Amino acid sequence: MLCQLMIKQTDWRSLYDEGCMGELELVCPTDLADTVCWASRLLAKTGLENPRHEARLLVGYGLGIPIEQTLCDQSHQLSEAECANVAALIQRRKDHEPFAYITGIKEFWSLEFGIGMESLIPRPASECIVESALDILRDTKTKAQILDLGTGSGCLLLSVMHERSCVNGVGIDCSYESILRATDNSHRLNMKTRAKFVVSNWGAALESRFDLILCNPPYVRSTEIGGLMRDVSDYEPRLALDGGADGLSCFREIAPQLSRLLTPSGVICIEIGFGQANSVIAIFREYGLNLHDRRTDLAGVERCLVFGCLSSL
Repeated sequence: MLCQLMIKQTDWRSLYDEGCMGELELVCPTDLADTVCWASRLLAKTGLENPRHEARLLVGYGLGIPIEQTLCDQSHQLSEAECANVAALIQRRKDHEPFAYITGIKEFWSLEFGIGMESLIPRPASECIVESALDILRDTKTKAQILDLGTGSGCLLLSVMHERSCVNGVGIDCSYESILRATDNSHRLNMKTRAKFVVSNWGAALESRFDLILCNPPYVRSTEIGGLMRDVSDYEPRLALDGGADGLSCFREIAPQLSRLLTPSGVICIEIGFGQANSVIAIFREYGLNLHDRRTDLAGVERCLVFGCLSSL
């Protein structure tokens, strides 16, 4: 009866490759253990790296229980509503929708950020920007004003501010929806009085100067976006990925604004793509910005460049 009900609520046959119909009765879930097995087998067909782990995460999320409970309470019987809810989540992941967009949450710098399809999903590689910023702001009692150009979810700005209670910040994004998301995250992390978010095309709407500027601009070549993983190319905002024909168009747009936005001793930490360091250094040098440091991410890829208007920090 449960199998028939679930097939009626969701087109289960659309979830299987042609020729696999014989598996339907076998894997149709009746309890938590069977649900996880069914979801694992289904997600495995999409080529995910760890389908069983993702199955447990999604089943747990759909049932409102922690992943540990999917391991311990495997005889739990699912209700009709629970089956339908889990089925919808598995279908979305099967279609390569990123896990963070499904749950609306992504951890970054050990903090929990609300995430939506209006902005990029925070990535571990970008924590290199946060590490660089914290090294610059070594004195935890130093007051500073931080600007985050292209703030998205606000993850860079708010992560730095979380570690340095004496600093205030402004986040800029051309997407109104992203500004709403970042503002919500500042409330979520109890930083609403210290962080301000503004809609602007980079720094065009700003007149103030800042001690530290953070930026993770789009840097993927336009022709390469279609070749990215489907999770990225089909779902994440193209505006936040597309760096133009050579991946450097946003760096060229940002560079002329930085001297005006930085204090005399100000510093910028900017994220770059693989192999772009020398090109970005040359672009910034044209506008009087001198390289102070080159930082790598956890994978050993050169990911963050640190610039200033002076020859030394």
